[in-house]
Amino acid sequence: MPNKIKQLKIIKFRGATDKTTIEFDCQKRIFVVFGENGTGKTTILDAIDFACNKNSEVSLKNISVGANKHKYLPSMASQPGSLEVEIETDNTNRYSAKFGSRGEVNVRAGLPQVKILRRDSILKIVTEQPKERFEEIRGMVSYPKIKQMEDALREAKKNIDKIYEDALKAYQQEDANIKNAWDGVGDKTQKYLLWAQERSSVCKSELEKDQKTWAEISKKGEELTAGCERLCQYQIAHRKAKDAYSLKEIELNKKLIGEAEKGGLVPLLEKAKSYIEGQSSLSECPVCKGKIEKDNLIADINSRIESMKDLKEIQDGLAGLKKERETREGQIASENQNIDKLIEEIRGLFNDNQAEGLKELQDILNNIDGWATIASEKQKEYNQLELIQRTYKAYIEKKEEAEKSGKEAEKTKKLLGELEEIRKIAVDNVLASISSSVERMYSQVHPGEGIGSVRFYLDPHKSESLEYEGLFQGESVPPQAYYSESHLDTLGICVFLALSQYNCNNGIILLDDVLTSADQQHMNRLIDMLEVESKNYDQIIIATHYRPWRERYRMPINHSNDVQLIELLPWTTESGIRHTRTKFFVDEIRESIAEKLFDRQKVASKAGILLEHILDELALKYALRVPRKSMQKYTLGELFNAMDARFRKCLNVLKGSDLPVTLQPYLDNLQNTVFVRNDVGCHYDYSGSGVLLSDSDVREFGGQVVAFADMLLCDSCGAFPNKNKSGSYWECNCGSLKLQPLQRP
Repeated sequence: MPNKIKQLKIIKFRGATDKTTIEFDCQKRIFVVFGENGTGKTTILDAIDFACNKNSEVSLKNISVGANKHKYLPSMASQPGSLEVEIETDNTNRYSAKFGSRGEVNVRAGLPQVKILRRDSILKIVTEQPKERFEEIRGMVSYPKIKQMEDALREAKKNIDKIYEDALKAYQQEDANIKNAWDGVGDKTQKYLLWAQERSSVCKSELEKDQKTWAEISKKGEELTAGCERLCQYQIAHRKAKDAYSLKEIELNKKLIGEAEKGGLVPLLEKAKSYIEGQSSLSECPVCKGKIEKDNLIADINSRIESMKDLKEIQDGLAGLKKERETREGQIASENQNIDKLIEEIRGLFNDNQAEGLKELQDILNNIDGWATIASEKQKEYNQLELIQRTYKAYIEKKEEAEKSGKEAEKTKKLLGELEEIRKIAVDNVLASISSSVERMYSQVHPGEGIGSVRFYLDPHKSESLEYEGLFQGESVPPQAYYSESHLDTLGICVFLALSQYNCNNGIILLDDVLTSADQQHMNRLIDMLEVESKNYDQIIIATHYRPWRERYRMPINHSNDVQLIELLPWTTESGIRHTRTKFFVDEIRESIAEKLFDRQKVASKAGILLEHILDELALKYALRVPRKSMQKYTLGELFNAMDARFRKCLNVLKGSDLPVTLQPYLDNLQNTVFVRNDVGCHYDYSGSGVLLSDSDVREFGGQVVAFADMLLCDSCGAFPNKNKSGSYWECNCGSLKLQPLQRP
């Protein structure tokens, strides 16, 4: 599986307006990108984060630019489809990361694990509220499967709690219903639940039968009352129709006085008219066989009918009244039959003794109101019993549901608590396990300052709340209340590194300009700590604008073959991100010496600076006597004078299995030629000795300085002998180079 990034290509991604390619030396663990602000450092780290973590928000995550942050990743004036980040790993596999149709990052699996630390992340780890603090490190300390189970169980608990709450409310409502019923009709000598329990055991079939019988009696009594009322109305209407018929008959008789023969003439004429109109042709009278004309005959009939109009109206009215009288008579007969039937049905609903007293209609009518009252009471009694029984049954059911769901809720709560406890213990174990790592790293950065021993833990009373405390002058305190900004910053870095070591499994760490508040002394110790901890990772990629960081690695005292340096050139819209390899100071002088177009002043000056740098380190290491000054800067002459002959003779270097090499000849030769630096590399001397010195003299001086530096740098790890592991000599990082003695004799 690939562990390191070998090559990074960035196309149309943020500041990379054109194609930018960066080569990584996979033999080195630390890669430092130095650049002034606005040269593209963050773009480089964002590109790695984008591809390896499929992160479409990168450094914009905590910046307020709207919801669709991925739309700001393509370079200005370029389309999302043109954006591409390609990573080649140390096993020569290539991975191309691009945007999908919905703004997601598409890249095949197999890229190294990457953790990135930014300035805002440090602030969140050490200064945010406990919940936000945990959110920042969640991905490194949480257990996703346990958390997934916990979230699912918490959602289930929410649903079960809702069911339990509803069941409890329903149970309490049914209990209140029973209490209300007992208040209304219950036996006050008993408790309401006992009363309801007894009433629920009563068989209601007899009561139901009795209630239905009285309901039927009351219903038929109402029907009988209504029938009697209708009969009375029919009788009244019949009398009125009969009287009206008699009056109309008298009126007709008066009309026919002297003309009785007209009584049946009008109907006869109307029938004749109807017959004649129905014939298609008619030439003779159907009665007398006389010759006729159809139209004339019809006209004659109409004239005669019209002349008897009043008589016709009287006869029509009489016929209508007769029909109404006959209708009322039919209604009276039908209603009498209905009443007789109802009387028999009502009597049939009583036993024989009761029925004897109901022979007459009036006897029945006199009892109807009483029967209705009895039926109402029977219905009420039945309804009450049915309501109580139904309510008590519902009460028992809801009580059982509440008890069941209550047990489930309690069981779920217990299970959730156990799962939370398992997760918290697991996370606390992680936090406890990193405490020693944090302390180890933090003490390297802040030795003997009376701070540290930081302990991280979860608040036991909250789900995900990260608390921490540390020592300050022997007292346990919340660090954010007492530590300085730089102390908090370095603490955040140490926590991130410790968590990364626990979680990342030899992955890649990205540090994006993480520290700006520390002074140079603390910064140097932080860099030392990163070098020590780099063995725990495959790569550490650092972006910084802190120039002393760059200079530290360029100079031989802190030179390391495990560090690769590049520096970014000024950014432009047209060319985007540009970079160049940073040369180590010794290599820079070596190349300058070999240049055909020789720059004597540059070689003399830089060789002098390099020599001054090495001699100053030796003076500090061996506590040599130098003149006291307000500013601890010394000339080459002062530094050489601090090294007496006795000291020079005992100063030797041992590389690998070779014999020790004394440094006295190198120091003596350099002291004799140091004037080259002063005359050529430092001071203006138009006619002095500097002008008389040849290029070969300057080259020789530069070569001697480089040779001296090479003697004090390890051929394997490239480091200066700064470590005291044996108690007998100084050695480099890998132990191949030894500098003796350990102390000035």
